[in-house]
Amino acid sequence: MLTPLQVEGRARLGEYVEQRRFDLELVSRRVAELEREHGVAYDPSCPVPGDAGLGRSVFEAGFELALEVGLYVVEESRVARFAEEELREALASARRELVLGRGLDARLLWARVPGDRRRPFVFGGLAGTPVPEEYFYATALSYTRQPLVDALDHGSIQEVSGVRVKAGAPSEAVAGVRELLHLRRALRDSGRPGMHLLAGESSISSVASLAAMSAGLLLEGDAQLLPVLNELKTDYSQLTKAQVGLEKGVIGAALVDPIVGGFARGPAGSAIVSVAETILALAAYRAGYVLIHPTHIVKKATSSAECIWVQVAVGLANEHMKLPLVADVWPAFGLGTREYLYEVAANTVAAAAAGLHLLGPVPANGTAPNGGGLEAQLMAELGAAVASQGLGLSDACAVVQELYKRYGEKLRSPSYGKPFWEVYNPASGAPSTGWVEVIRSVKAELAEIGLGL
Repeated sequence: MLTPLQVEGRARLGEYVEQRRFDLELVSRRVAELEREHGVAYDPSCPVPGDAGLGRSVFEAGFELALEVGLYVVEESRVARFAEEELREALASARRELVLGRGLDARLLWARVPGDRRRPFVFGGLAGTPVPEEYFYATALSYTRQPLVDALDHGSIQEVSGVRVKAGAPSEAVAGVRELLHLRRALRDSGRPGMHLLAGESSISSVASLAAMSAGLLLEGDAQLLPVLNELKTDYSQLTKAQVGLEKGVIGAALVDPIVGGFARGPAGSAIVSVAETILALAAYRAGYVLIHPTHIVKKATSSAECIWVQVAVGLANEHMKLPLVADVWPAFGLGTREYLYEVAANTVAAAAAGLHLLGPVPANGTAPNGGGLEAQLMAELGAAVASQGLGLSDACAVVQELYKRYGEKLRSPSYGKPFWEVYNPASGAPSTGWVEVIRSVKAELAEIGLGL
């Protein structure tokens, strides 16, 4: 297996490619060809495809793309390429199961597949969303107190002591340390000190994560985010975090987030790119698990029909990879709106039926802290219901289509809702009575369309 250091060395000797040519010719044009060659096509009539053959086609096309194109290292303007045996070894040696967390708070993350009857693993939290430091602890606490939340991936701190956080500066290091101090306190105060953390979300470069590891706050068995940059790219910040993480025993959580409507093309191409980036993250970062987060170029939210389709297609392709894959649930609406809950439900039902684990929900397209722990509990309950009921992809499609009628046309101009501290008690992390009643009302609607909670 390669190390990130070896990937750096390979990139320095790799082919020089102007970035625009890489985006347009090596990636986008080749993706279009692979769509045709493998018969991968988006069907807008159903956001939850159920054709098992689609999964094989997406996997084979994604593997070809990873093999032919490789990984572009931004600082070098060069491409690190991998031999077929290296990519196959990366897939073969990837972990199928990980025990995340410690002691009584340890939970198993495994390679789910469509039809899995075990409830999905749930990461709760605002997942990189900017959160004012004065509310950081309270927002985290609202997630760690939810009984079905298995791990925490929370927000980012973007201002410390009146100084705006800047990449590579002391402010970034301070933000990384403070983020982990608040998270550790929330875990202790909720009685779950061993809960798994996916943290270092305040990293703009690599400095926040490195500072947290250096301070002994991001621990062995915790995880840090390692994005694959759009599209099929990396930089030295990600490779540095990955290298130090391997030496410290900090798990790499790869983030795969193709832009649907960008260089990854439409949903079909974005599914292919997602698989390619997943394989490259294994080869370059030695990632332990992978977050699947397609982003629509206009609608942004993973709850858009196009992004739901991508997540499901990647879930089908995972029959041929057998990896722990996690669906990011990023609604466009926010706290206080019913549409927010409909988005959470639709995205969760599709992802859980497709064999993915769950992360979020992250409101307001990840731009504002307009969410709290009770929605993560709802997401977890929905995932459990899909698994226990054995909801198939065709049934999931009918449910998602019904829910989509309630928010889909509004995604281009969503209401971001209210911030956490206007709906939750910032001292206790408890939701308001009014919000609890709204969630109960939506649960009743879900029961009417076949999702008993």
